[in-house]
Amino acid sequence: MVDIDKQCSHYIVQCIALFILLNFLASVAMHYHYVGNIVVPVLVSSLFVLVLEVTAALVWRWVAKKHSDMLPSFFTAVSGFRFLGALMVMAIWYLASGRQEMMTFIVVFLLFYMVSLIHHSIFFSRIANRL
Repeated sequence: MVDIDKQCSHYIVQCIALFILLNFLASVAMHYHYVGNIVVPVLVSSLFVLVLEVTAALVWRWVAKKHSDMLPSFFTAVSGFRFLGALMVMAIWYLASGRQEMMTFIVVFLLFYMVSLIHHSIFFSRIANRL
């Protein structure tokens, strides 16, 4: 049996560690002039990923404890919500910025998005096999 609370805590800690790592890599890239000023895209992407991942972990804990038969629907819903949220963030950014800023934002945002998606998939596929 999997300790759901412990796994939820592990997931949140891993999300925060990934958040710190990605921000560190972005700051190193800016420091050594590999990229231009990407502070705002990194901040927006970080907040999106962090809020989404922590929320998904807390909702997963509730679903796994109370309605474990609904976990497949939960994973589908999280994927859909993540995608719609990403589209909404990119649409808002598009309305608020110019063409060049949009391309920079999309590259940074998709990097954060893909790392979060890969982490989510690997973590929960391991957990689902043990439940």
